[in-house]
Amino acid sequence: MTIDGPGPWWSRRRSRIRAQWPTRLPGIRFCARGTLTYRAHTSLKTGNTATARATARLALDELGRGITERYLPEHLTTAQERLTLAAARWHTPKDAPSLWLKARITLMLSEQDANRAQQYQDALRQVTLQLAQEHERRERFRQAVFETPDATRIWWLDRHLNDLGSLDWGVFKEKILPLAGATDDIQAKAERIAQTLVYIWEKLGDNPGQHARFTTTVRAVLDQMGWNDAPTAWLSPDKPPAADLPVSISDEGEPHPVTEAGTAR
Repeated sequence: MTIDGPGPWWSRRRSRIRAQWPTRLPGIRFCARGTLTYRAHTSLKTGNTATARATARLALDELGRGITERYLPEHLTTAQERLTLAAARWHTPKDAPSLWLKARITLMLSEQDANRAQQYQDALRQVTLQLAQEHERRERFRQAVFETPDATRIWWLDRHLNDLGSLDWGVFKEKILPLAGATDDIQAKAERIAQTLVYIWEKLGDNPGQHARFTTTVRAVLDQMGWNDAPTAWLSPDKPPAADLPVSISDEGEPHPVTEAGTAR
């Protein structure tokens, strides 16, 4: 007669289990307490009882460790349910085909390991909170400072209010402004154009003839492009001296001085 398992009940053996199985946290272990029930097949019956008991205990230990090492200490209940499902019914271990076994095991944490697990959780919670706060701080800083190029300029100026002599707009345009993601904003474009005009004016120097030729050339270009409505207030309104002749623009884009009759010299 068999009762919920192989062989009659009087052929089964029982053993008390007290073990420590690892958790997913190094150094913290589950305490396992319960009863192991096992029955050896014919091949093991020829040996002594100690051999069958050792085989059954090793098989249960491997099963329990394989389950508990996947869970953190705070997941004690889940680990307990997984172990119950795996061990509570009769089964033959893969590495011990001559043995039937089942077990009823209760998992718990010792007071010392529970305190260690709590300390770990507190430390983990603190680090997580610090990282979240740092992320929030950076995000708010980005929104306040780098949302627009103008906001970035104001922030840069504010940082140097107490020492305007150290204000380096070159470093700002090279290192800081690109972080705003809008290096081609209107003011940046205007600054580049202004720098180009300053360069041209420096190259022209104080020679009135050079100034006159440059002014005439620019006006001729605007006229040929059909940009007669372009603002030209920055150009000198004075006519060039008589000695400085106007220029015309050839098809190749090169300026050539012309006579009053319009013939190139």
